[in-house]
Amino acid sequence: MVRMTTEPDALHTLARAHLPADLAIWGHQSGVAHQIGGHAQSVQGAVEIVVAHGALGGRDVSWEDPRLEREAGRWALLAQFDSDEDADMMWGDGGALYWLIRPDDLAAGRFEKAIFAWQCC
Repeated sequence: MVRMTTEPDALHTLARAHLPADLAIWGHQSGVAHQIGGHAQSVQGAVEIVVAHGALGGRDVSWEDPRLEREAGRWALLAQFDSDEDADMMWGDGGALYWLIRPDDLAAGRFEKAIFAWQCC
């Protein structure tokens, strides 16, 4: 199980400093979950586990691998874009797009190290 803290950290501030201003104002509108930083609002379980699975080798790694939980804890949400009818964005059947990054990569501006994942209903 991935354990998440509710304590504030610098990730949200760092992400906003490096991303376009128009993304920072997207907030939670009409129940959609667009966000920069914070904790992912997963559609199908912890998205951090999905990213950890990919980071550890994808198809070559069992979903039961004990390294998954530890690796998942090393990733933080960079951005989440929810399906949003008002913006004419639909990811599958009501899903969301996620980009996660390790905090040290974010602090160093290494956005190429971010990993993309998506989930849908």
